[in-house]
Amino acid sequence: MAKLDTFNDPFDFRIRTLPEPNPDIQTLRVYSNEGVITKFNNLTHDTYEVVITCPEGSHVLSARAGQYGTIKVEGMQKPRSYSFARTPEMENPNEYSFFIRLVPGGEFSGWLAEKNREGEKVIISGPMGKFGLDETMKPIVGIAGGSGMSAINAIAEQVKVQDIPRDFYFFYGARTQKDLYLLDELKEFENSWPGGKSFKFIPVLSEEPEDSDWSGPRGFVTQHFQEEYLDKGIVNAENIKAFFCGPPPMIDHGVKVLEEAGLSSSDIYFDKFEDARSPAPVIDNEKCVLCDECLMAKPTKNCIVEATNFKVSNGEVTSFERVNPGHTSGLYYNSLFIDETECIRCYACIDACPHEAISPAYAQVPTMLRKL
Repeated sequence: MAKLDTFNDPFDFRIRTLPEPNPDIQTLRVYSNEGVITKFNNLTHDTYEVVITCPEGSHVLSARAGQYGTIKVEGMQKPRSYSFARTPEMENPNEYSFFIRLVPGGEFSGWLAEKNREGEKVIISGPMGKFGLDETMKPIVGIAGGSGMSAINAIAEQVKVQDIPRDFYFFYGARTQKDLYLLDELKEFENSWPGGKSFKFIPVLSEEPEDSDWSGPRGFVTQHFQEEYLDKGIVNAENIKAFFCGPPPMIDHGVKVLEEAGLSSSDIYFDKFEDARSPAPVIDNEKCVLCDECLMAKPTKNCIVEATNFKVSNGEVTSFERVNPGHTSGLYYNSLFIDETECIRCYACIDACPHEAISPAYAQVPTMLRKL
């Protein structure tokens, strides 16, 4: 038996059933536009409001409140993912708002922090993610941390501008008072919430000095929610919809708390923002049906490619040959491959795939081979 150090078998044919058409797939198209930063505003000492304006005639990034996009500037190796901070009804045409927090060592946020970036050119892509408001009238619990404020704020704006009668509890985890923002806007929500329902904003501070004038709740935001609202029956876990955006540990703990209280996973919504430390998704070419939906959703040019002649070492792909359809191959018999060096871990391809052929849990080598 030949040693498995290369593989490419275009002639192992099989017939497979195609998935049922999914009308929602068409809403997952990702477009890229050139744009200009037209507003650059300090919200806190380390958080910026950035508004990007695209030229008239650009593709409309038809984002729902809660979804996210990517931003890239010249000289930056990869784009960075950020939630849209406003519901589309609150934006001017061709404008997209983001709340971006400075991350130590972060390539894009570090670039932002160097100086006022108004007038700078960027590439914006989107929309991505399945996160967004459901169609029930159940009370909403939104829990955010850091720049996760963006997605929950956008959903709250959508409820308000569309005059949807739903109670809304907005819990926000921050370190200290200097990390809080949008306080005036959210206070206005409390005073003018639609349909006779209520909006309540609850900031929770984890590192506020004990001798400060802060009289609000302290500790971790998900723990405060559990002890003061869930355990005391102010919020009924059997009759809510929960939305999370923020650090993965916060989301993990919040989901655990709610599921243990009896909330179904189908009533919990979140998008986790991964980074280079997270595993890149892998395409299982035995499940792939050649619909190319992942190619329509990718935010970067070379993250998903058609490839052949893979070199394998110790269970990892070490090299491959890129195929340019119509130029380097007369037949479509190669493998779709996610290049982890180009992947930004946005997981848009996972959301777009209608046949569960993409997952970060799939092994790289055994599923690499295209089965036609």
